[in-house]
Amino acid sequence: MKDAQHRSSLFLVELIISLTLFAICAAVCAALLVHARGMSRESTQLTEAVYMAQSIAETWRSAPAGSDVGVSVKSEEFSVRTAEQDGRLNIDIYAGETLIYRLEGVTRLE
Repeated sequence: MKDAQHRSSLFLVELIISLTLFAICAAVCAALLVHARGMSRESTQLTEAVYMAQSIAETWRSAPAGSDVGVSVKSEEFSVRTAEQDGRLNIDIYAGETLIYRLEGVTRLE
């Protein structure tokens, strides 16, 4: 009888250890999935910001020097700030107050 009780308590301890390890592994996997989702969202934002900056730069570069190129980009997610200095254009793309992408030193085609 003592032997059966000893085996059942060992089985119970083994089961508890197995469940604990499973719970730890599940928590690690869940954390990795949450982190991967955040990285995917950031990557998507960066890709969209790069496309937007590229579009603005190409429009500005193709316009004749001295012309006022009113670059208008409509986006609910991003805001664009451009600064022209010494024939070079700097483009900043923001999501809220966070700078997502900066394109510096775009020059005109001559």
